[in-house]
Amino acid sequence: MIKAIIIEDEISAQNQLNQLITRNYSEKIEIIGTCTSVKKGIEIINSLNPQLIFLDIQLDDGEGFEILDNVDNSNFEVIFTTGLRNSKEKAMDYFAFYYLNKPLLEDVFIKTINTFLEKKSSFDLEKYLAFKSQIDDNHKRISVPVKDGYEIINIDDIIYCEADGSYTTFYTTNNKKYVTSTILKKIETILKQASFFRIHRSALVNLKHITKFENSGKLILSNKKTLAVSHRNRKNFIHILKLMSYNIN
Repeated sequence: MIKAIIIEDEISAQNQLNQLITRNYSEKIEIIGTCTSVKKGIEIINSLNPQLIFLDIQLDDGEGFEILDNVDNSNFEVIFTTGLRNSKEKAMDYFAFYYLNKPLLEDVFIKTINTFLEKKSSFDLEKYLAFKSQIDDNHKRISVPVKDGYEIINIDDIIYCEADGSYTTFYTTNNKKYVTSTILKKIETILKQASFFRIHRSALVNLKHITKFENSGKLILSNKKTLAVSHRNRKNFIHILKLMSYNIN
C-alpha cells in the first residue's frame, strides 16, 4: 500500500482527490494526511514520511515549491495539482514531472496514477532544481564582501567565479570583477541551486552564460572566456546541461 498525503488549499479539489483515490485505488493508495499550507505541509511530510504527495502549486501561505525546498528528505514522488496555464506547465512537460490540471478529470487522473504505479519513481531533486531555475523570474541578488564593504550583484549577472587560494573572483556581465576573501566552496553552497556548476577545482560557472561546450571539454562563456571542464565532472556537467536546456538529441 502506497502512503500518500494531499497538500491542497481548495477543499473541493482536496475532496475530489480523496474520492478519485477511494473509487479507483483504494487497495493501492492510502491517504495518511491532508493540509492546506506550506508550513503544515513541511511538518506532515517530515513526520509521516509519505511515498506520494499530491501538491498544489499555489497554497494559502505561499507556493508548493517552498515545501520541496525545505523538507528533510525527498524519498517520495510528487504529483503537482495546478490551475495554471502558463510556462510552468510546459516546463513540467519537458522535465517529465507528474501533474494534474484543475478541475481534475477522472480519465486524466487514472492515466497519471497508472503511469506512476508502473514506474514508482522517487522525486528527482536535481531535476527539480533545474526546473525551478528555468521558471524562476526573480532577479535574485547576492551581497559579496569586498575590501571596502559589500557589492550587491544580480546572480544572473555573474558569469563565473574563480578560486585563487583562499580568495574568489566574481566575473560579471559588465566586464567587472570582484575579489572576495570567501573561499569558492562556500560560494558554491550558496549558488549551486541558482544554475551554477563546479566544472573543476577552481571554477564555478553560471550555466545561463554558456554559449558552447565541446566534446574535448572546452567551455565557452558569454564573455568569450574559455574554460575546461574536468574529466571527473564532465559526465554530471553534460547531464545538468541537458536538463537546463531543451535538448533535441
